[in-house]
Amino acid sequence: MSPRWTPHPDIRRGLSEGELLPGFYPVVVAALVGVIAVTAGVQLRGRPAAASARAGWDSVVVAGSLLAALGWGALLAGLLQGVPLTAAGQVAGVGHVVTPFVAAGGLAMAALVAVHGATFLTLRLPTADAAVLGRTARRLVPVALAAVALAAVAGALSAGVRAAAQRPMFAVLLPFALFAALLAARAALARRRPGLAFAATGAALALPVAAVGATLWPYALVSTVDPGASLAVADAAASRPTLSLLGWLTVPLLPALLGFQAMCWWVFRGRTDGRAPVYW
Repeated sequence: MSPRWTPHPDIRRGLSEGELLPGFYPVVVAALVGVIAVTAGVQLRGRPAAASARAGWDSVVVAGSLLAALGWGALLAGLLQGVPLTAAGQVAGVGHVVTPFVAAGGLAMAALVAVHGATFLTLRLPTADAAVLGRTARRLVPVALAAVALAAVAGALSAGVRAAAQRPMFAVLLPFALFAALLAARAALARRRPGLAFAATGAALALPVAAVGATLWPYALVSTVDPGASLAVADAAASRPTLSLLGWLTVPLLPALLGFQAMCWWVFRGRTDGRAPVYW
């Protein structure tokens, strides 16, 4: 019997993106196309004077946002259920992307993004319009709860998820944490506290990322065909000298980036009622 080829750790580091992207090519492309469509739609919407042209760009923004959310949710769900990764670092086909759990994960993420977007509009639009969007956001919360419940059931029934989960407790806790965040957002909207609601929906969007990472730890990619081919986080990470260099660069750059983001949020914090500056 010939020995199995195992890539050197330095080679494995270079394979991480090459393993991930082909394995989730359809959903990654969908998410990227959605992001590009949203960016183009937002920037080009204000140029034409005709209302019909602006409505067309609005449709592009909505479609792109939906596509990006579906792709991102499907990617997270696909990572959680494992990848048919071989010892040579290859992923055969895309059949693992076409599963009930991946579809449910995409729908759940789209629902969470819809609630978050509606909540953000209650924070930024003029008071009269914000009241309408607040009611819309509250009506979307039960839809998001149902979508999260559907994804949780699909995950519990998925043999791939059960096999790939290294620390399943985090996956089990995720739906309950999402329920709590969504219900907190709905309560805040009912009390006309859009800032608190926005913080709650933002947490709901961050929770799946943290939960997937914690569930798969210490792996970045879990192989469903060869446990020995699973890609550990340590192998996927950059080398120690690179991390040391980046660490020193982070010391001056991170505060500057965070400060710039905080400044942008502060400058554009007001409602779009003509009295506050707007970006576009």
